[in-house]
Amino acid sequence: MPSSKPAFFFSSTQSVDDRLGDVFSFTWASYAGLRELWWQVRGFRTQFPELHIAEIERKFLSGLPMPGGIDLQRMCINTDWNYHEQEFAKWILFESCTLYEGWAEKVCADIFTVATYEKFAKALQFPTGTNTKGKITGYKLAVNQANVSKSAFMTAEFLPTLAGSKLNCWTDVEAHLVSYRYFKECRNAFIHSDGLVTQDVLHWHTRLSAVQGMQPPPFRKTFALPAQTLGQRIALDMRDCILFATIVRKLICTFDAALSVAAASEALLERRLRNLTKGAATAKWISLPSDPVKRAQRVHRMLAASRIPEPMNFSNVMTWMQSKSII
Repeated sequence: MPSSKPAFFFSSTQSVDDRLGDVFSFTWASYAGLRELWWQVRGFRTQFPELHIAEIERKFLSGLPMPGGIDLQRMCINTDWNYHEQEFAKWILFESCTLYEGWAEKVCADIFTVATYEKFAKALQFPTGTNTKGKITGYKLAVNQANVSKSAFMTAEFLPTLAGSKLNCWTDVEAHLVSYRYFKECRNAFIHSDGLVTQDVLHWHTRLSAVQGMQPPPFRKTFALPAQTLGQRIALDMRDCILFATIVRKLICTFDAALSVAAASEALLERRLRNLTKGAATAKWISLPSDPVKRAQRVHRMLAASRIPEPMNFSNVMTWMQSKSII
């Protein structure tokens, strides 16, 4: 299998997975840099207490292009490291929620109608429930809709590979969505309630505490889940927010597979391959070698160039491509 074959079907899944990696790279670089600055400024101030803070700032910041400047008195001397760690945890929380929301909207827009995709994108952010009319709510709305018009081709050729990912959490997806809801409500409280614990935060905190106590455990690692008090400042745990980002990654992998079976996903696959055969390089892809091994290699390269996962059977894929006049 070519190493460039992606583990996901939807392009947005591939880009969000990459983005999550970028978020952590930037976060840890920022974390390490601030930690070192915080530590050195405090140590320097202890050694030279007579120096004015402006002199300390010139020592550590001179020559750096910072239009807004850094208040070292507030950031390093007056602030304990625990506060900064809470801010980094919140940063990871916000980025993870934003990426998942954006991913859900893009994928749902790819396979559902303009009138319904936002409803299904929201559904993917909730575990199973029922509304006041007794109708089902939550992620199953989107998954069930994707199965209304199902592609036998996608189900046979791509779903097994996608569902077989080590990130796929289909068997425990309810628990993973409970954890998502808890952290999403924390994010909502930071935005809408000045970072104070709301009743929704408490509700999902209780549910997540119960879920992660189930046997067998639904998560590889359990959340610390600091106690929360209604009306008090939300307490975040850095390790919990890191685990939450992993939960988000597993959810997009799981739903990437679950939604790939839709007939609209097959149409999306066809468009991606047709885009490859447009322009000056068309002959390269359409005129396949007669040798079976070379033909298979060419199709491998076509799928890799279109960022399409490994299918189960190349003969079936080539037959399908020929039936669509792609090759």
